[in-house]
Amino acid sequence: MKRLWVNFVACVTLILGLTTQNTGTSEAAGRSEGTYSYGSHARQKLDAYWNASTSKQPGVVILHGGYWYEDSGWATWSRYFAGKGYAVFSVDYRLNFDAAWPAPRTDAISAIDWIRDNAATFDLDADRLVVLGSSAGGQIATALATYDSGADRVKGVVGLSPVASPYRAWNDGNHDTSTDKQRKVRDNATILARCFPDSTDTDATVHASCWDTWKDMVVKNRASGANDAPMYLIHSEDDFVPAQHSLDLEEAEEVGHDMSADGVTVETVAGSNAHGGALLDEPGMPDKILQWLGSHV
Repeated sequence: MKRLWVNFVACVTLILGLTTQNTGTSEAAGRSEGTYSYGSHARQKLDAYWNASTSKQPGVVILHGGYWYEDSGWATWSRYFAGKGYAVFSVDYRLNFDAAWPAPRTDAISAIDWIRDNAATFDLDADRLVVLGSSAGGQIATALATYDSGADRVKGVVGLSPVASPYRAWNDGNHDTSTDKQRKVRDNATILARCFPDSTDTDATVHASCWDTWKDMVVKNRASGANDAPMYLIHSEDDFVPAQHSLDLEEAEEVGHDMSADGVTVETVAGSNAHGGALLDEPGMPDKILQWLGSHV
């Protein structure tokens, strides 16, 4: 049994450190901004960006990337989407050295529940929520689309280089030709699972089954077709998280579970090696995403 011990995770925590934010609100160019806690853990916070409106506006929930072990800033793009008429919520979640999977998915669900419960504060239409996730955040976002009845939770998910299969990423990081970034995804997925993937490790006497944890992290394994939210998944041609992650999910939904042909849309940006949030800098990409979001809210 190839378990990762808790003291190893604790060492990672000490090395990487924890980042917290103060709670408060501010006004900028007619826009309101504030930081709110949706849970008791230091990382269970979100930054909200919204404009006062006489009618309820749709919302975008952003889940940052960072290999499940570090934060990344989304203030600029949050303000961009707020400027396009959305109430925007950039959500932090427990990282892999804070808690094992499924903690990030659990936190994302809790954040959405909190946003719904407080919709009036943000002039938000709680029935018109969409999610945008980047890289590791894309894995969490697509997990939201497929966990239980994802179509009831959100109207759609945009994934930027989503690591939809941490198991595929683990394998991709185990070759002589693997890049440093691929190995970084591999190593942090292992920390998130608290074990190396081993199909014979099904003992749940002391811990959750290692193999069941890895299977649950792979989004396609929870595909259910009509019960899942529609998804728009984007990779670059030379992405270190290749489009096959999303193509496997698309096949599971549309072939394995009869989701409509436009239920999962996978796009590959030719001639690019952009990853995650950097895809938003590709020509025309913000407009494409806005068009897709608008058609689903």
